[in-house]
Amino acid sequence: MQAARSEPVFYRGWLTVVVCLLGISTGPAAFGLSSLFLLGGPIGEEFGWSRTAISAAVSVMMLCTAISLPLMGKLVDRFGVKQVLVPSVIIFGLCFLAASMIQNYWQFIALYVAMGTIAVGTNSVPYMRVLTAWFDRRRGLAIGIAGSGTGLGFGYVPLITSWLVAHYGWRGGYFGLGLIMLLFTLPMILFLLHEKPQSLGLHPDGAVSDEPAAHPVATGDSLAEAMRRRDFWSLITIFAGLAFVLYGLIPHMVPMLQDRGVPVAQASWLASAFGWSAFGGRLLIGFLVDRYDARRIAFVFFSLSAIGLGLLSAPLPIWVFTVAAILLGLSLGAEVDMLAYLTSRYFGLKNFAQIFGAMFSAVMVAMSLSPLAFGAVYDYTGSYKSILALGVPLCVLAIVLVLALRPYGERARGGPISVT
Repeated sequence: MQAARSEPVFYRGWLTVVVCLLGISTGPAAFGLSSLFLLGGPIGEEFGWSRTAISAAVSVMMLCTAISLPLMGKLVDRFGVKQVLVPSVIIFGLCFLAASMIQNYWQFIALYVAMGTIAVGTNSVPYMRVLTAWFDRRRGLAIGIAGSGTGLGFGYVPLITSWLVAHYGWRGGYFGLGLIMLLFTLPMILFLLHEKPQSLGLHPDGAVSDEPAAHPVATGDSLAEAMRRRDFWSLITIFAGLAFVLYGLIPHMVPMLQDRGVPVAQASWLASAFGWSAFGGRLLIGFLVDRYDARRIAFVFFSLSAIGLGLLSAPLPIWVFTVAAILLGLSLGAEVDMLAYLTSRYFGLKNFAQIFGAMFSAVMVAMSLSPLAFGAVYDYTGSYKSILALGVPLCVLAIVLVLALRPYGERARGGPISVT
């Protein structure tokens, strides 16, 4: 009887994971970043804009996101996920439609500012809030699967964008991506996403009931309490450093490979391999953190980042760049998913969206500066060698700090404090 009663929540719970996965795959990271390196080339040729000017758009978008995320997290905790997510998706899709009609640089920048402010709710924070309500003992796997949506987006967005640009130009590329957001993501969220299992008469993890607490109350630290703890600032430093390295690469990977003689079609496929490996890496990370100490998992994947950067910065054959793209893609899975997982374990769920939003906003500052830094270094030196060389010690610093994190003790897998 117990197994029969658990079956429906397993179906609805994992359906929620799939919805979050697909929603994240159409979010700002995938659509805003991985499309720009294919749209930016034709835009720069038409208007005469430099790589630094093009990169500034995503830097501004992510910087605005960093500023807006804490407020968005507070709104999610207060009013609910869908009340924030639905209007944000609409605005995000309309921004892409409007981008197909730009005529000058200020319009280009203004639309990316809008994506980072009034469309900030399309980021991963609302989706992560949903997943922490639906899962406890399987939370790492659920977050890993859904968070792999960013890798999924990095995998398919370059291919879709390349096809759209080839057939309809960069304006058609923006317009097509906007239609995907409005005709696919929006209906899916409206009709399939449910914020809590209790709203369907179900329980977290497919349990028969919410026992031992008949009416469970989420517990955990406030944002102020979290900020007084060393773990809060260690996690920010770790994931901000990693994000600076990886997210600077994303919009510059295709032109970086083209500068080394790789044809644009092959460079697009390498960028797609980066995305697909990020997809697989996030699934693997989610599977592992439910079974092993997340700090040790982070050590392994951060080491992959350092190795991948070393390979990418060296004058090696093209096939080695494929290996580097795969290693870097695998480690890309750590920067959001593992941060969300560790936030829920170290600080609880009572104010999860606020705490995660605040931490992720700091990570977003690093994400926002990195594309601009990569573009500026290239325009100043004529290559990406020096900025790639900086990435290796940043990865080493992240490795040292993650090994210094304390165990998450009573908030560990299935522990009473982590029960939703």
